[in-house]
Amino acid sequence: MTAPIPPADNRVRFDKTINLGHILTIASFLVLTLMSWNLMDKRILVLEEFRSTQRERDATQDAITREKAQEVKDALADLKRSVEKLADKLVAPPPR
Repeated sequence: MTAPIPPADNRVRFDKTINLGHILTIASFLVLTLMSWNLMDKRILVLEEFRSTQRERDATQDAITREKAQEVKDALADLKRSVEKLADKLVAPPPR
């Protein structure tokens, strides 16, 4: 005769023991978390340094652009004066 088969128990059960697999999983998780944090910190530092370098470069380029724009304005003013002098000579009545 065979023994009766007990009904299946489908509830989730947790084993309260801690084995080497659990310890290795937690340790690797902690190591990977710390490594990720360290890499993210380095990336942020690189981005901050790039931003400050770019800010300095932008300020220099802005100053150069302002200087060149002023040179163009001065050249246009000189050209305007020259054209006005030439126009005055052509329009003015000839001396008698």
